[in-house]
Amino acid sequence: MKKAILLLAVICGFCIANAQNVGDEFVEYSLKYKITSINPNTVTLMDARSITTNRTFDTVTHDNQVYDITNVNSSAFRDVSNSNFKFYFKKLTKLEEGAFYALTCNTIDLQETSLTEICKNAFYLTTCPHIILPDQITKILQDAFMKSSSITSINTPNVTYIGYSAFEECTNLASIDLSKVTHIGGYAFYECSKLKNIVLPKCLETVEGEAFSFCYLQSLTMFNTTKVFQKATHSMAENGTVNMHIVNWRNKNVLSGTVGFDLPIHYDYGGAEVTGSYTLSDTVTSLGEGALFHCTDLTAITLPASITQMGAKALAKCTNLTAITSNATTAPAVANADAFNEVSKTIPVNIPDNAEAYYSYTHATGWKDFTNYQVSLSTIQGAAIMDLWHTAGNNPSPAIQSIIESYADKINAANDKETIESLTQEGINAIIEQLYVDRNVVKINGIYYILDNNNHTATVTYGGLESEGYATAEYTGSITIPASVEFESATYQVTTIGQHAFHNCSSVTGITLPESITVIEDYAFQGCTKIQNLTLPSKITTIGNYAFYGCSGLKTLVLPYMISSIGNTAFMGCSALTAITCYAPTPCSLGWGAFNDVNKSIPVTVPGNSLTDYQNAHWGEFSNFVTNKKLDDAKSDAQSAIIAAMGSYSSINYIGTLALNFCMQIEAAMTVDEVNALGTEGVYAVRYSIKAYEAFLGTLGTEQEGPVVEVTGQDGKVLKLYNPKNVRFLKETGTR
Repeated sequence: MKKAILLLAVICGFCIANAQNVGDEFVEYSLKYKITSINPNTVTLMDARSITTNRTFDTVTHDNQVYDITNVNSSAFRDVSNSNFKFYFKKLTKLEEGAFYALTCNTIDLQETSLTEICKNAFYLTTCPHIILPDQITKILQDAFMKSSSITSINTPNVTYIGYSAFEECTNLASIDLSKVTHIGGYAFYECSKLKNIVLPKCLETVEGEAFSFCYLQSLTMFNTTKVFQKATHSMAENGTVNMHIVNWRNKNVLSGTVGFDLPIHYDYGGAEVTGSYTLSDTVTSLGEGALFHCTDLTAITLPASITQMGAKALAKCTNLTAITSNATTAPAVANADAFNEVSKTIPVNIPDNAEAYYSYTHATGWKDFTNYQVSLSTIQGAAIMDLWHTAGNNPSPAIQSIIESYADKINAANDKETIESLTQEGINAIIEQLYVDRNVVKINGIYYILDNNNHTATVTYGGLESEGYATAEYTGSITIPASVEFESATYQVTTIGQHAFHNCSSVTGITLPESITVIEDYAFQGCTKIQNLTLPSKITTIGNYAFYGCSGLKTLVLPYMISSIGNTAFMGCSALTAITCYAPTPCSLGWGAFNDVNKSIPVTVPGNSLTDYQNAHWGEFSNFVTNKKLDDAKSDAQSAIIAAMGSYSSINYIGTLALNFCMQIEAAMTVDEVNALGTEGVYAVRYSIKAYEAFLGTLGTEQEGPVVEVTGQDGKVLKLYNPKNVRFLKETGTR
């Protein structure tokens, strides 16, 4: 074997020394290269980790042939660490992902290259104060400079696109040219705490969420930008010191996502200050996030009929507001209740005096907190009856229609708002109780189920109302679903997490599912933002559309052996995922966008024998597949031991069935300990089966018909040999 390995090494060495063809590799001055084309002669720098001095990477000569160095391979410089090294590149046309990953040096000069974009992770964790880019760079992609904490400035005069987390945690970056940028990705400059002054150009179109969070800017200048920033949750200002240089009213919308200031900001539109009672133009359709944040000079505001939406903190800290008038029949949608933070909820709110408008405002986020709507009693009565019908949902049963008619009569006879509200709540409660009856929903130990009396199975369902987005506010903390439930003296096995079961349950921090679960249906956990770790039961085969959509706190995901399909956008928005483990030997099918917004460079652990299959399937969007060699080896060893234990008896029906059963259990196992335990039990069971076969059925060839052979143990108990559970009886009696 050693000779074979030595011969292979000699052959490989010969190939490297005489490289002439595309794909051949060679070594010059301890640096490894790979030929990428002949005529023109080009190579990729594959490995520079043994470099010992400053170096200009222009061309390399090998076997009297000159090659242009046009590419740098992934991690070619990984962990090279010398703060004095200076590297100059002349003829690069591209970089592989992570080309300079974790490199420590003084200078990386790319100025004379023909690069037009900086690829993903190119300078991730690079410690280099002087990174010089060519002027023709137009794109800086996701994570390109992430955590490159030593760079202080980047010259990017022609960059139009900056990707997700491109400069995240570049804590010493103090200046950057954004003059031609049209797109800034989410978290692009997150925690760039030395950035103090930012000028956003007229050509800017989109800025995604958290792009400048924790930058602590001192000055933000914006021009006639018409696109809206996506929502951010963190401040861009420390102690409210930002000076906002705003050109006109339309530009207020770009403030979306930049709010978080503690001091008042004084606004002017077209040169006129916002003071006293202010009426917005009847052409305004949107009030941007923080549009009038902390405008303490404002005492009353009138919103036009055209307005349809308001950003978070749009009127927050307008503490001197004494009245709001909105001429819109439908309540303007607000991002969240923060739109009216620190505004008194008892001030008069004037809206169109009709049931549709009153119902809309009293049920809309933010608006429903106000208590002093200026409308007539008949409007309140009409809206109350609408409330009953909305609670009932589509196609209410005759029983529910009867409840609504009864309470409508009582509401129309009431003479004050308080009585109407009390009757409305009574009617809603009665409708909900009837809805549970209509849907065959029962509540057992705090969890709602739909029971199938024919099959005696249970589906976990929602306890809220369809009109309220299925949210079940009473579900909080860590939830454990049982394997079965008892109801009216009958037992039901819990097999399914139904549609919308935990939809928008943002207070649920963890979920434990029983092994009996086989299906998770559409929207089951959508919006459960606090769930962090998820190990699915081994029998799960299907995960529905949107099942975990927006579970932004989810960090780890373990997919079991039997998983066969994951629906559309099932894990979209699970941006905190750091690792995925797949035990299925065949890659499950992925619906459209199943893992959109998930970092595709996170480790995805798959069975060793299935690595190529995963790389070639839709899973190939992920770039960092790894295998659990220890677990794979343990499975192989255990299965081999069981097969070896059969010896010449592998053709005997029940012995082969027994061995196959154990091998399948081993294949689905998730831990080395579980594999070892199954392997030990499997070998024991096979050996006993052979012993029993010889003792009770004679020599080979006298096997009884059928796959099951029953034998009698020492204490007279009948034993089915193919059933592994009966091995316990044999162990207890000491039979071998």
